[in-house]
Amino acid sequence: MLKKKHIHFIGIGGIGTSAIAHIMKEKGFTVSGSDMEASEITDVLKKSGIKVKIGHDAKNITKDLNLIVYSPAIPKENVELIQAEKLGIETITYPQALGELSKEYFTIAVCGAHGKSTTTAMIALLLKNAGLDPTVVIGTKIREFGNQNFRVGKSKYLVVEACEYKRSFLNIHPDILIITNIEADHLDYYKDLKDYKKAFTQMSEKLKKGGIVIINNDDKNSVDAAKKAKKITLSEKKKTSDFFFDRKNNTLHGKKTAVKITPSVVGAFNKLNASMAAIVGTTLKISSKEIEDSIKKFKGSWRRLEEKPFIGKTRIIDDYGHHPTEISLTLAAIREENPHAKILCVFQPHQHNRTIELLKGFANSFHDVDEVIIPDIYKVRDKAEDIAKISAKILAEEINKACKKDKASDGGGLQKTAKFILKNHAKYDIIVTMGAGDIYNIHGMLKSP
Repeated sequence: MLKKKHIHFIGIGGIGTSAIAHIMKEKGFTVSGSDMEASEITDVLKKSGIKVKIGHDAKNITKDLNLIVYSPAIPKENVELIQAEKLGIETITYPQALGELSKEYFTIAVCGAHGKSTTTAMIALLLKNAGLDPTVVIGTKIREFGNQNFRVGKSKYLVVEACEYKRSFLNIHPDILIITNIEADHLDYYKDLKDYKKAFTQMSEKLKKGGIVIINNDDKNSVDAAKKAKKITLSEKKKTSDFFFDRKNNTLHGKKTAVKITPSVVGAFNKLNASMAAIVGTTLKISSKEIEDSIKKFKGSWRRLEEKPFIGKTRIIDDYGHHPTEISLTLAAIREENPHAKILCVFQPHQHNRTIELLKGFANSFHDVDEVIIPDIYKVRDKAEDIAKISAKILAEEINKACKKDKASDGGGLQKTAKFILKNHAKYDIIVTMGAGDIYNIHGMLKSP
């Protein structure tokens, strides 16, 4: 891929696709692209000098193009893909492009059901602060990268967030692979936990020669998946592991090192994410002091326990959490920091099928808050039969059954929910908005008329 001169991206407005486009532009390639809708991402691409067409059109594909990179969300019948085939232009998906990029670097890839964006961000900042000047591709925006989700470095290091959906991460060739944890997810694609876990086993087999996997030794699924790989283990329970995290003293102990783990972001899970990043640091021979300082300076990333402007005296927190485990851990962390606060959670489930498959887990995720509003279910890749089976009202009823009291309700859509918040925010100390869909759009609605 790095030998091609003019690369065109179909679906360039995607968070991953746009990152690769920026990187290739910075490396001196001619880059163009198209997307169905204008967005903040396409605006940034244009400002960087990349030609972006809004709307897909066969005329966007010309003979002078050397390579087409397209988002996995683009259907095969897309007019630009069809035109590229007619003209004999090579086409690859975004995951394949990321895989090609990984071959050119010493690649550090982070995968797992939860925590991969935060762990990737911590590792990227650690390498940057240590002067290792990494190139980075991540699924969230980082303040220290100018609020972008990518960074172009000049060293041999590439740090990437590796997404497991549709096994797309199997295109990546890592030197260091971090598996944060494994828990059944994306069951619209994977058959079950066994099938999901198999993908991580396959990923651990994609290591380059001499590569290593870093796993949580307390997570049985991760242990099973990386059974045959050369690995470094982290544990809070087993002192025989390669690294032991002493939560009482916030210290990560290795055979020849000890590192204080004190991230500025809340949550026990973030200390484990930081410990994974610290292990990468020690593996790359970064000093304990540099690791400690970098972890302490980490202020979090976009939509990960992100503080938003107050409404009156009410604190607003926005989070990407969309799996029952993520929701439970995040809300528990907020409650631990605010034991006496009255907390409202506004949760938007992501995908109807997913809500059905994980319904029991969702119902039991909200014990640490006082009230829950479900504005709607974000529709994506949904079949009509799934949409008919589940609704915001049904989920609210299931939450109430699990909590044995009426704490959850159907918000009736984002706009109606926003109006409720504007009218009632003073009743709450903290309002948490959560989900992986378009729930973040509600913040633009939370302004007094």
